[in-house]
Amino acid sequence: MNKYAIVGVGLVLLGLAFAAVPELTGPLSLGESIVTVIGVIALLQGLRTVQGRRHADVGQTELPTPERPQELPTPGEEIDATIESGDVTFGRQGRKLNERLERAAVDALVLGEGLSEDEARQALENGTWTDDPLAAAQFTNTVPDWAPWRVRVRTAVRRDRPRRARRAAAEIARISGVYDDE
Repeated sequence: MNKYAIVGVGLVLLGLAFAAVPELTGPLSLGESIVTVIGVIALLQGLRTVQGRRHADVGQTELPTPERPQELPTPGEEIDATIESGDVTFGRQGRKLNERLERAAVDALVLGEGLSEDEARQALENGTWTDDPLAAAQFTNTVPDWAPWRVRVRTAVRRDRPRRARRAAAEIARISGVYDDE
């Protein structure tokens, strides 16, 4: 054990003994002068500690690099990318997109409109699930009879599958209560 530690422990024990049995301090007759001496010693010790800290190197903790937020895909982003790419043909990509849109439309009609799954599929087949003739044409492959004649002529002249898919996706989002933030 260090000699200073031994002296410190001894002084603490002596102080505890004086506190426990005050009669032991009678023969010492220490007056106010001892309080002044102890105060000066405490002040000098405090100054020594401050000086030691002023001249010591400051050690700073290095913080780890904060995590960057992970980029997660937005739901529906894949459908939007497929529609924008123009791969809305009758091939595999087009069938896959049509199946996803149909599944989303059925879910939207069941959850948003309160229809049963069979009623939702029937509404898609009839084109009655929306007021938008191009969106309705996405699942019927023909423009509904109730559509204005201009729309029927325009879609007969040009088959615009990406536009129909885009309109169907927008209508599904509207029914679901999902709105584009952009």
